Amino acid sequence: MSAIREQFDTPVLYDADVVVVGGGPGGIGAALASARNGARTILLERFGCLGGSQTLTLSNLFAFVDSRIQGGIIQEIVDRLGKGGGIVLDCPEKVNRSGWGPEQGVHFFDGEYYKYLLDVMMKESGAKVLFHSFVVATIREGNSLRGVVVESRQGRFAVTAKVVIDCSGLGEIAWKSGAPVIGEGGFAEGECKGQHMGYGYAYYASGIDVDRFRAHAAKHQAEWGEFSAGRNLITQAQADGRVRLLRNSALIRERVGGRAWILNPSYTLQKGQHPWEVEAMTAGEIDLRRQARELHNLFKAEVPGFEDSVIEQTPQQPLMRDGHRILGEHVLTEHDIRNVKAFDDSIAVCNMPPDIFFPNGGHKFAYDITPYDIPYRCLVSTEIENLLAAGSSVSMDLVTWAAVRYNTPSVCTGQAAGTAAALSVRNKVTPKRLDVKVLQAALNSAGQKTSMRALPDDVMKDYARRAAEATPLRI
Repeated sequence: MSAIREQFDTPVLYDADVVVVGGGPGGIGAALASARNGARTILLERFGCLGGSQTLTLSNLFAFVDSRIQGGIIQEIVDRLGKGGGIVLDCPEKVNRSGWGPEQGVHFFDGEYYKYLLDVMMKESGAKVLFHSFVVATIREGNSLRGVVVESRQGRFAVTAKVVIDCSGLGEIAWKSGAPVIGEGGFAEGECKGQHMGYGYAYYASGIDVDRFRAHAAKHQAEWGEFSAGRNLITQAQADGRVRLLRNSALIRERVGGRAWILNPSYTLQKGQHPWEVEAMTAGEIDLRRQARELHNLFKAEVPGFEDSVIEQTPQQPLMRDGHRILGEHVLTEHDIRNVKAFDDSIAVCNMPPDIFFPNGGHKFAYDITPYDIPYRCLVSTEIENLLAAGSSVSMDLVTWAAVRYNTPSVCTGQAAGTAAALSVRNKVTPKRLDVKVLQAALNSAGQKTSMRALPDDVMKDYARRAAEATPLRI
């Protein structure tokens, strides 16, 4: 590969105590916690709104929110969504043994209201938000980061800070800084070894006669199940060559007003391809739009109620699945979350089981797990003294990533990282040297539970019963 040499001065436009890179669930928790704990905080987001996967990929839900084991910012967000009228109440889903439904803490919300609410919460906290700011490089000095370099329509500029938090979703800041990362190769074993999970995709359709569709689905429940809508229709259309889809069923959530959220398109990355590569991303975007169009045309032709419907909205970007993750002082593993459970340095409790999407279109999910701890060491870089991570960038193996990546635990790890960053600045130590007991106390004071050891027996028994009754979910 040829190269060019760039020589120019980059102006430093902002100096902060803490810079948070990425405005998804992890970045939301981190920026709010950092600012509320008194740190001068800047949140950098490459798109024009906060929410990350929840708003950009139309994944507008929080799964398995349970005030008994989480609390803190995640509960505040859900409560404020409800009080502001942002929770969608017309979802027809029924609770089943896989755990989905409002009684199990699954909250579907209005994505546009959520964007507005997050703007309000950030302003209240004092955090400074910069949209349309894509971090392209880090400023590394030895084993410390002085800050990050941003590209924008305004031009190239730098933001300096005492602590940097990687909430990019793909460990981009750790990777671009030259710090050790994991996750480069995707699956480590099995028939998918060397492949990543690929991209997911959902879209909104409008103009649906929802009553007709629901009546049809009620008469053909085996075909139009909650998580396997249209399986026979899609499978036959695949065999006939009418559609080129990786997955043979869809997830459909009807809304009032003739709208529906539809999840099906999925793009496979070949062995050796990586989800952050521009050619892979471009090919994926094009193919996912094609898949959405073919699927929707099939529904228009074959499904009562869809005849006059149209594709109303496609996501701003596909759902980016596994990629780089920070190499932390501990790598959380599937063995840990199923067997070890508790850690002395835990900063959040997670109740999410692994939700694995395979490159061949397969899927594995069962609500067969009880709450487990996420240790602080998973948020702390092994090499960079002042680099933390939250959300999907946390140090964990791929199976555990498939659980902890979810929106709810991401807000919790974000709150922990943001609190740790602010405390580090206040106490004039690096995040590596921060006393974890001080961090745990601060999180507890802010309402966030920090270890499953403190959970009441009846809560653990409830989860144990659910795990014993769990059946695999087939999507």
